[in-house]
Amino acid sequence: MANPDQALEAPLTARLRGGEMVLVRPLSAADEEPLCRFMEGLCPEARRLRFFSGGIDIEHLAHDVAATGRGRLGLLALDGEGAIVGHAVAITLAPGLAEVALEVADELHGEGLGTILVERLAELAERRGIETFLAQVLPENRAMLEVFREGFDARVSWREGVDRVEFPTSAWRLARARYPSPPGEPAKP
Repeated sequence: MANPDQALEAPLTARLRGGEMVLVRPLSAADEEPLCRFMEGLCPEARRLRFFSGGIDIEHLAHDVAATGRGRLGLLALDGEGAIVGHAVAITLAPGLAEVALEVADELHGEGLGTILVERLAELAERRGIETFLAQVLPENRAMLEVFREGFDARVSWREGVDRVEFPTSAWRLARARYPSPPGEPAKP
């Protein structure tokens, strides 16, 4: 019998607002080195907003993000040359609850890639029994807060210097209805 997640885990192409096509596929441990290069290429402000610090150990972080299994789900977005232009990860915190985090290449901010990645990750997480996504976002990261609020009707509350974002993984349906073009058609093998 076929794995019911197999079609969902298959790579797919997505058209961004500017017309660029990206390939979205599951993250694997083999992606550690290119993920490290992607993170190193982020501008200092993007690193600070994503990791709450500009002075992080990128190699250790890439190793941690690329780890698969152990209650982790991850996706990558690749450009036409196969370079990573975005990633999203969900780490299970408790039964039915996972923390979600993502990063998009500086030059693709505002193109819809964050929404595409969270939508796809939420759909996969929901099928695996994760009912709620939680995220910690710096209050000044308005673009990220907008992705969660506008795409997924997330609830946002302020706690200890960060905005706590929470939404049901089932909200991927809402995001898909609001932005019907992405994620596009499944990629050809």
